[in-house]
Amino acid sequence: MQQYCFRSDTVFHYLTPTHISWQPSVNASTHHTDRYANTELTVRRGQAFTITLYFNRPKQNGESLAFVTEIGPSPSESHHTKAVFNLSEVGASGWSAAQGPSEAGYVNFTISSPANAVIGRYNLILQVTSGNKIFSRFLGQFVLLFNPWCPGDDVYMDNENERQEYVLNENGIIFVGNAKYIEARGWYYGQFQDHLLNICLTMLDLSLYYRQDPAIDVSRRGDPKYVGRVISSMINGNDNDNGVLLGKWQGSFHSDENPSRWDGSVVILQKWRQDNYKPVRYGQCWVFAGVMCTVLRCLGIPTRLVSNFNSAHDVDRNLSIDKYYDSSGKSLNIGKDSTWDYHVWNESWFIRPDLGTSYNGWQVLDATPQEQSKGLFQCGPASVIAIKEGDVDLDYDTLFVYTEVNADCNRWIVYNDGTKKRVYCDTEIIGRFISTKAVGSNSRVDVTYSYKYPEGSPEERRVYKKALAKIFGPNITGGHRESPDERPSENIRNPGISGKFKLAEPPVFGKDITLILILSNLSFDHKTVKVDMNASAILYTRRAVAEILKATTSVDLGSKQGKHIRLKIPYSYYGKYLTTDKRIQVTALCEVIHMHGVKLLVEKTIILEDANIIIKVNNSLSDALNRQKELKSVSGAQILRQECGHKCIILGCNFRCCSKILLA
Repeated sequence: MQQYCFRSDTVFHYLTPTHISWQPSVNASTHHTDRYANTELTVRRGQAFTITLYFNRPKQNGESLAFVTEIGPSPSESHHTKAVFNLSEVGASGWSAAQGPSEAGYVNFTISSPANAVIGRYNLILQVTSGNKIFSRFLGQFVLLFNPWCPGDDVYMDNENERQEYVLNENGIIFVGNAKYIEARGWYYGQFQDHLLNICLTMLDLSLYYRQDPAIDVSRRGDPKYVGRVISSMINGNDNDNGVLLGKWQGSFHSDENPSRWDGSVVILQKWRQDNYKPVRYGQCWVFAGVMCTVLRCLGIPTRLVSNFNSAHDVDRNLSIDKYYDSSGKSLNIGKDSTWDYHVWNESWFIRPDLGTSYNGWQVLDATPQEQSKGLFQCGPASVIAIKEGDVDLDYDTLFVYTEVNADCNRWIVYNDGTKKRVYCDTEIIGRFISTKAVGSNSRVDVTYSYKYPEGSPEERRVYKKALAKIFGPNITGGHRESPDERPSENIRNPGISGKFKLAEPPVFGKDITLILILSNLSFDHKTVKVDMNASAILYTRRAVAEILKATTSVDLGSKQGKHIRLKIPYSYYGKYLTTDKRIQVTALCEVIHMHGVKLLVEKTIILEDANIIIKVNNSLSDALNRQKELKSVSGAQILRQECGHKCIILGCNFRCCSKILLA
């Protein structure tokens, strides 16, 4: 039994507590907080907990007891950050306490908090009233969290398997890659590990919201949508607010700064604390989302990660993603819109009394610093149901998330004289295979239809027009204004040909890449097609980093004829330009001669696989554990400068050793 003693600095004849037991084992078990590494009592709101007080003598007639709870720098009953409550029956709407079984020298008390109480670290004080005198004794501190097990809590979740997954599971899966090649990577949330709870509570106190008005900020911490929004602004460090992570998507990284090296949140959050809350370098979307999931689960808000493939970033909020190419098919980094191969955000589960019950459930929160919302880099909470129904005018940032999953995609050719011509429009490519981890397993669950109706369906187009009307007004027509010239949509002429890229073999880093452009004549007329092909190294945000090669050819297509054009990208061309995202975008701009500039744009994003490295050692491994042995050879698909031999130690379980190998 954990006990704390008090100094005996009060006159002995007054009723005085001498020490307290917080009953940590019992309380932690019933409140699902037994896995937290911190030593102080941690309980959940809306649920009773028990303490035992030892007194210097029995309570006498004319003496009464009351408790006081306080939180924040300026506790106030009007702000619901202070409560004074006498002994009564537990279960009242506010704070309450009841006396339980007693023995000589000690008394058990049951204390209950309201289901909407402010979360955080509380002071607990005992008040003893004797006649007209009141004596107060500070008993200690405890931490109060959100409670998904309490039906009265805004974050209540009625499925135990889902609570185990979205609150208590410390391990997760993040889906990355692209729409045609989805990969799973593990992530360790570690929300119960050493110092994590204190770090999360400190994060709230470092926010700009707290600095602006500490008393008001603390008073609003009973609201999960407020807490979620604050945390979304604090995970990134773009607002000079002591945020956790800086983002970086361009340029080179030192070995200890590459976002790809992170595989969990604990190291990041502990480093942030150790560095006196200076932002850690660096993060990208899945890192921001992983850390945010840790913090929200730690505070008791059910949270999961969601990956959106072909994710739009619509800067001008017109529901159109505009991408520009020169006349040879080279991607141009002009215009602010972009389409990311994937983007990862969070969903948290709580009700939305500010919007109405129909918008309860999963809410999008996004800590990746893309655009400012009300002056800060924060996003959400946006109701997933509001997104699906096109209610883009509702709080918070629903329009921004709607465009990420449902914008139209337009491609423009920029000619030498500066004129622009739209050559491609796709209403279905954005927001594909929206994915999250399954409950209780590492399988992928597709939640696309939680965000939107099936592409091309009457419901999807109805919702799209509804969203347009909320943005541009009720008189908007199907030909809404669009970039780059704010002019009505124009019909895109069909060139009468189709095309697609196909890989000749799986692309492996270190090997040459061979693609086949398959062009087909869709008509009975003979066609001559000029083909400008371009390959560029890109980031997963599809921003071009460097041009790798370009080539021009022409092909004659007879009636209903198809032909194959091979394109080889040597490793010597792309190796020095490739980023850690390992992506190459290939485009073919196909112009049918004598059709007055009618063009077909064909695109493909290639993600290179890692090469297998084969290590051979002399003698069998079973005889070599923890002994120095000669490496017979190390070989890999063109990634080694030379065959090499090293002495290394073949290690047993939980041991590690490094040996330097020069890569090409």
